[in-house]
Amino acid sequence: MQKATPKTDNPLFVGSVEKAFSVLQAFSQHRKSLSLKEISEITGIGKSAAQRFCYTLVELGFLERDESSRRMRPSARLLGLSHSYLASNPISSIAAPYLLQARENSGEAVNLGIPMDQDVIYIARLASTNSHIAHPIVGGRAPMFCTSSGRAYLSTLSQNEINDLLDDSDLTPITRHTITDRQEILGKIDDVLNKGYAMANQECIVGELTIAAPILGPDHKGIGSVNICVTRPAWTMESVEEKLAPIVCQTAHNITLALSN
Repeated sequence: MQKATPKTDNPLFVGSVEKAFSVLQAFSQHRKSLSLKEISEITGIGKSAAQRFCYTLVELGFLERDESSRRMRPSARLLGLSHSYLASNPISSIAAPYLLQARENSGEAVNLGIPMDQDVIYIARLASTNSHIAHPIVGGRAPMFCTSSGRAYLSTLSQNEINDLLDDSDLTPITRHTITDRQEILGKIDDVLNKGYAMANQECIVGELTIAAPILGPDHKGIGSVNICVTRPAWTMESVEEKLAPIVCQTAHNITLALSN
């Protein structure tokens, strides 16, 4: 996961706040608990300073420390910040009925994603009733370059913006199906302009096929995307395109219209 690089030359920028958040961002789906040494290594913060930040975050209730192992993990208090974001961002509530309709029409998992650095972060997710494949939980992130959600959003940007984002992206393959060739990625993004939707074939999760369409804000700029996830062998790329493209495009269109009202 790539992180934003802050502009630290502004005198208003508080470096200690950045470091505190870097401690919280050290945790992930694959790093559920961390020792002080691991936090120091991941963040690049000296062990003594990392200890002070961790102590403060534990005292504030944003980290929990296991007294036997001395390892730390995020606490439920962080969910309060997530709730504040979802409650204050109108896209979640406005999109909700259209996401529900898309799930009803398709019977499959439907996700709402927005851009976050070089990733897509999923802020709403409706699970499929037809499969048991793992889908992104709310707050889960995936790289833009290899996801249908990301490519759909990227299609709304200028060529310079796309190139800048790809320059900053880690194009390491996630599965053996992940497309990492830059020209091929750009071709997939161009396809969205012609078709109105993006597709990905097992590029993040083996066995998962996805299709997504971009969502535009009131200023007609891209603000995110909606996708539908299905599984092989019940679905093929051809059947996804035939049956789900109309649903995902109509859903994105409806959300775009609702946001403009």
